[in-house]
Amino acid sequence: MEDREGSVCSQQSTDSVRSVLAVIHGHYHRTDLNSTQSTSKRPKFSPIFPTPCVDLISALPDFLIQEILSFLPIEDAIRTSVLSQRWKPLWTQIPTLSFSHNCFSFKLAKFTDFVNKTLDHFISPKIKNFMINFKFEESMAARLDEWVLFATSHHVEKLSLVFDGGLVYAPFAESTPYRLPQFLYINSSLKDLTLRQCVVSPEAESHVSWPSLKVLSVNYSRLNNEAIENIVSGSPNLQKLKLHNCEGINRISSRSLEVLVINAIYDPYEKHESVTEISCPNLQSLSLLGFLYRRTYRLMHVSSLSKANLSFVMTIDKKDKYDCTKHRDILRELLEKLCHVEKLTMGTWCLQVLSIWEIKGISSPLSKRNCLVLDTEICEWDLPGIVSLLQSSPYLKKLVINLSPCDNSK
Repeated sequence: MEDREGSVCSQQSTDSVRSVLAVIHGHYHRTDLNSTQSTSKRPKFSPIFPTPCVDLISALPDFLIQEILSFLPIEDAIRTSVLSQRWKPLWTQIPTLSFSHNCFSFKLAKFTDFVNKTLDHFISPKIKNFMINFKFEESMAARLDEWVLFATSHHVEKLSLVFDGGLVYAPFAESTPYRLPQFLYINSSLKDLTLRQCVVSPEAESHVSWPSLKVLSVNYSRLNNEAIENIVSGSPNLQKLKLHNCEGINRISSRSLEVLVINAIYDPYEKHESVTEISCPNLQSLSLLGFLYRRTYRLMHVSSLSKANLSFVMTIDKKDKYDCTKHRDILRELLEKLCHVEKLTMGTWCLQVLSIWEIKGISSPLSKRNCLVLDTEICEWDLPGIVSLLQSSPYLKKLVINLSPCDNSK
């Protein structure tokens, strides 16, 4: 039975590889099926592969086969080692190692054993992409540190530590989230880092040193002001920063950032109004999304912005009284700071605040935008806000209205 299952898996892996190669092979053997020319007059393509009777896969160089294998699930890539003697070691040098417990039917202990054995057989000196995804348990912390050390010692360029589970915010945390090891904060090869449900807290006496980092995405993680300042100062080439449902951050200041996405900022200890200041003079794209509770944004230095997305929603506690004047002033201040952007995207909540302005005879700040995108269902309360925006956009050339229901949690 095991032999039979192994042969089926091997056949599936072979079919997956062959399907990719068929596209490559077809690129060099395509003909114009709609042409009225005779076969003799059609141009002939010189194939780069041997005659069709020869195994086209084996004709490829090792590095190309390894690149193809990196697109397969890791367990399928390993199964290709049974195809022939030449294929046996190929998977041990693939540029991508991706481990997701969701793709396995067995328990976490067996998943852990699989990862350990895979890393023991891996012989390439470099890893381009390393990803770990499972429901983190505190007992796994030491083992996970070893996996991260393995990736960093192999000069990983893209690292993704994506964990599932419950809340990570104290005092509501259902379990202790994974705390990034201190050795990770000093790394010269890392270019792209994605974190989910982690504690990002470099020690005070040490400094972050990520000279090659260009993209950082932090999701549902503990990240305070000191940590973000340490990261930004230690990442001189950081171009894109995405923060999704992280704890309270009061200031983001960077001269290298070009793209900033903030999707909700959550702080369970916030009892009073808080402000997140954004000072990024070379920022070109800014997205403020998600739900905000007792927190607002203040744009300080964003003179290089060309695109902005205001699709956030300000929520209030049931016991709090709705203050439309406060929300109006917050949005007006943002629009005044964004009057120079070429493209503005706005969600339903902001449109409805503008509607209140329009009804009360208050106009929107004049702008130089030439493209306006509205993410709205266009209900009755949106229309006055849309009118207000159009009247304040004398240079508008393009208007896009997305009629699909707007999801502010994107």
